Amino acid sequence: MTSHSNAEQGEPTTGLLKTDSEFDVEEDTHSNEDEEAMKKWLSTTYERGSKKPMKEPLTAPWGLPISDADVEKLKVGLKSRSMDDKWDMLIEDPDENGNMSLHIIRSWLQEECYILHIVPKPSNDDGGSAQIQSITWEGNKAGLQCDAEQAKKETVMLSRGRLHCEFKTLPHYPSSVFWASSAYKKLDAE
Repeated sequence: MTSHSNAEQGEPTTGLLKTDSEFDVEEDTHSNEDEEAMKKWLSTTYERGSKKPMKEPLTAPWGLPISDADVEKLKVGLKSRSMDDKWDMLIEDPDENGNMSLHIIRSWLQEECYILHIVPKPSNDDGGSAQIQSITWEGNKAGLQCDAEQAKKETVMLSRGRLHCEFKTLPHYPSSVFWASSAYKKLDAE
């Protein structure tokens, strides 16, 4: 039987074979890049300008005191891992005063729905707590708009359900309150 390999015919090869360690380096490079991309994709850090902005943002004061435990849960945030997870809760890095914002986003649309503006616990030891200073919410949800009280209830329900926050000073709302049609008004068509 006749063989046609270069080695048996004595012809020089044009390329060098890779050693096992060279394959490992190449795989490590790709896996490091893949790992970094995965970390960024799963990150709960909000990147300004990375999501669709609200069409008609509305803002209202809140002044809701929150416990240290709830602040820590809000800081952790949440990144959806499948299409079944409908919400991302991304935390914006604190400013020079420690103020931060939690952006609540419809995950598969990448549209901001709510922003909680959080101010830290006062540095003096007067027994004060951190608080949600104000809320911003989408004022045009497919031609519908809710008031500030409804937006607050919805963010509380999402934060309790997804981040396990307690918000001890607030009542527990039944699930029927979330996006209750009676809480929304139809916007005039333009």
